[in-house]
Amino acid sequence: MELKTHEVAKELGMAPRTIRKWVQKYKIPCSKNDYGHYVYDQKAILLLETLKASSEVAGSLDEYESPPPITEPTSIIQQPNEPKEQKMDLLNDRINRVERLLDQKADEVVSYQLLQQRKEIEDLTKRVGELEEIILALQTPSVKKYEPPLIFDQPVKTKRRGMFRSIFGL
Repeated sequence: MELKTHEVAKELGMAPRTIRKWVQKYKIPCSKNDYGHYVYDQKAILLLETLKASSEVAGSLDEYESPPPITEPTSIIQQPNEPKEQKMDLLNDRINRVERLLDQKADEVVSYQLLQQRKEIEDLTKRVGELEEIILALQTPSVKKYEPPLIFDQPVKTKRRGMFRSIFGL
């Protein structure tokens, strides 16, 4: 079964560009189709999975020395010639390296979170200051009080009928 780059990328949960870079950088044996696209067989996919696993442990392949080109997946258990003490030392070294990387990553995450929280606190402090200004503006008495306008232009109506009645006795 042969797969194309985007199918392998989907299967491994990686970007197709990363897979193409790894194929070129680590000289992973794979063929190209008539259109010049990489086609991966099961062996190439297995090598890419091994690279992915080692990059997850190391954090990033670019941060460290690049490993030699991989030809076949290797395992600590598959090397019977080494004594158990050497295998244990190798495992301990790898565990210590992973622990250091985890500590470093945790420190980076905490630093980022602290910066985000500091920014949020600054934004909230600014907003509280604005609200205090609004409250003070509402509490201070207004200089202008609303008074209804005085109207002097209207003529005053008087009752003249009453005067004529009293004179003529009506």
